[in-house]
Amino acid sequence: MKGTTGIAVAALLAALGWGATAGAAEQLCVRASRANLRAGPSTDHRITWEVHRWMPLIQVGKEGDWVKVKDVDGDLHWIWERLVTGRVDCITVSAPKANVRKKPTTRSDKWFTVEKYTSFKRVDRAENWVKIEYEGETMWIYHTLVWPG
Repeated sequence: MKGTTGIAVAALLAALGWGATAGAAEQLCVRASRANLRAGPSTDHRITWEVHRWMPLIQVGKEGDWVKVKDVDGDLHWIWERLVTGRVDCITVSAPKANVRKKPTTRSDKWFTVEKYTSFKRVDRAENWVKIEYEGETMWIYHTLVWPG
C-alpha cells in the first residue's frame, strides 16, 4: 500500500510541475537587471513575462542550461540559468500594494508604497516583518504582503 501511495503522490507532484529533479523546489533570484521568462527551454519559445532584478522564482525542473520555475502567481516558465542565482534571498510584493516602512511596526513612518511584483533583496526578518534593501537603504515590509513571506 505504501508503494502505491508513493506512486500516486509522485504522479500528482509531476502533474503540478513539481517533478523530482535536481534542484527541485529551490528558491532562485533573478540577478540580471532584466530577464525574459519563456514558455519553453530555449530562445525559440515565446516570452511569457519580462522580470527584473530580485524577482524570486522557485525551481521545479531543469533541462540543459534552462531552469523551469514557478512564479508568485503559480505560473510555470523557463529561464536561462545564468540569469538567476540561489546565493541571494529575495522577495516580491504579492499584494496589490504594500507600504515600505522605516522600522518593523505599523506605527513607523511610511517610506513609500509599492505595487504588486516590485521585488527586493531580502536581508533579514524580525517576527512578522521582512527587512529589505533598496538603493543602499534598509527598510521593512509586512510578511503577508510579500512572496515568499
